[in-house]
Amino acid sequence: MTIIDFKNVDLIRNKRQILSNISWQVNQGEHWAILGLNGSGKTSLLKLILAEEWKTKGSISVLGTEFGKGEIPKLRRRVSVVGSYIAERFTSTIKSENVVYTGKFNSSMLYKFYTDKELDEARELLRTIGAEALIGRAYGSLSQGEKQILLIARSLILQPDILILDEATNGLDLFAKEKFLSHLHHIIVLDNSPTVIYITHHSDEITDDFSHLLLLRKGTIVKQGDKNQLLTKEVLSDFYERAVELHRIAHKIFVIPTQ
Repeated sequence: MTIIDFKNVDLIRNKRQILSNISWQVNQGEHWAILGLNGSGKTSLLKLILAEEWKTKGSISVLGTEFGKGEIPKLRRRVSVVGSYIAERFTSTIKSENVVYTGKFNSSMLYKFYTDKELDEARELLRTIGAEALIGRAYGSLSQGEKQILLIARSLILQPDILILDEATNGLDLFAKEKFLSHLHHIIVLDNSPTVIYITHHSDEITDDFSHLLLLRKGTIVKQGDKNQLLTKEVLSDFYERAVELHRIAHKIFVIPTQ
């Protein structure tokens, strides 16, 4: 099954070419990382997937819904996005499992009566992704990394078909980032895991959990395909348009400029 299908897509805003000739297909069972420097068009690509921006040219289909023909509001309920802006919406006293349960209503508050048994669904989800230590804790007591994990759990409670993580480790120190990636591993290996699209500009975050890689530069796809074939010195030197060295440490790849 095809999850995401872009064909010859352009995005032009205010007479400025933001994305050019994007052709990209994500299939069932694949997890993709999108790598690019600041200003490469990663966020614009995300907005096209969510229909928050509208293509200038080409065709887009997500989860079988062809943009311009299908029902976009229904589609959006099947796609979850985790971004830092959501983290600011919750009060410091709300409990972790309550935060997760708000995902049922796409709100930062619970407006309806709910039972403790209903909250058990949120608690079980936290246990499933290895975050049981967050149960019962006040939101204000959590570190930034723990809040990110909580927001991912919140996005999973409606069992989306696609989970998009946009620069998810921004602001995390190296230990928090490592813990975050460990939790992400728990999610990706779930039997009912959603298709994960991971947007980053750090190569060391592209773990073994990701099967595919898209290299985006100045609004254009430079390369895409099998991650292991693209994370090489030759490909990345061409991608960054300057010589780089790759250092592999504990299954991670670090890219170092050589000039």
